[in-house]
Amino acid sequence: MKIIKYLFFLLLLVIIGTLIYVAMQPNNYDVKRSKLIKAPANVIFNNINDFKNWEAWGPWYDEDPTIEANYPEQTSGVGGSYSWTAKDGPGNMKTIALEENKSIDQKIQFGDYEPSDVYWTLEEQEEGTNVTWGMKADEIPFVFKFFGAISGGMEKMLAPMLENGLNKLDGVILEEMKNNPPKPEPNFSLGGIMDITQEAQQFIGYKQSTTIDHEAMTKLFMEFMPKAGKHAAAQNLTTEDYIPGSIFTKWDEENNQAEFYIGLVVKKDIPLDEGMEKVMLPAGRNVMISKYGPYGSGDMEAHMAIDKYLKANTLEQNGAIWELYLNDPESVKPEEIETEIHYPVK
Repeated sequence: MKIIKYLFFLLLLVIIGTLIYVAMQPNNYDVKRSKLIKAPANVIFNNINDFKNWEAWGPWYDEDPTIEANYPEQTSGVGGSYSWTAKDGPGNMKTIALEENKSIDQKIQFGDYEPSDVYWTLEEQEEGTNVTWGMKADEIPFVFKFFGAISGGMEKMLAPMLENGLNKLDGVILEEMKNNPPKPEPNFSLGGIMDITQEAQQFIGYKQSTTIDHEAMTKLFMEFMPKAGKHAAAQNLTTEDYIPGSIFTKWDEENNQAEFYIGLVVKKDIPLDEGMEKVMLPAGRNVMISKYGPYGSGDMEAHMAIDKYLKANTLEQNGAIWELYLNDPESVKPEEIETEIHYPVK
């Protein structure tokens, strides 16, 4: 009996010592891990923002095959959530805040215990995106402190799970990139379509005839637009007296032919340079759209937008299409280069 009594007291001392040790552990924790994933931030953000994607890389699914996820109608964005049941009990997670492509804040709750914080940050770098995944809490339930203590601390308990999850996420994202390469972000934007009444304007320019080839046409603009500008300067015109532009009189894709003028809309009468012609832009109804971005980018989209507008409003093109180049591409950012595209209509 004495042996049993001693064993009981020994066990009691071990329990008391363990409880004291657990009670002395920190009441808070903040454990995080980071990984560089060679993918754009938006691709990674779109994946982790939807809880339905987590089954593909969530590290706990390997550790506990009894987990069964349950998804409500909303699983992404602020308010998105999901819950699960498992042998160790139920749980749920909810997104409470986010900054698109940069950060996500979530709450995770096990059973009836107080929820803990889960957070993500995404920082784009030259080689890809640095993804940080972390968990933290200010008040740790005693049972969690106990499991953390016997595991060597919350760091040792949670860090391997975070690392494993990030490694699996990396594999999922790279496979996604391989099967569905992301489309490059457009480097242009379009303004709204305007239906205006245009006054008659005088245009002077050099006539061109060439194939429909971006490189060939760019060379012509690089040669003749500065030439037109030098002629204007020689006639003592200031930049207030003219606007660089072009008039497209022929665009035959079937036969790969284009004819157009490169020159200036001028507000004063001046002598013509050798090879120059004068063209009057007639007064009348005009449909116009502004495109912002490098020359050659977004042109098709701008013309398609006008074409859609003409069809929707039963309008017909009535004359040559013309463009105005409203700012100096060397003095503004590429995305701020402004081109006005005009369609005379009836």
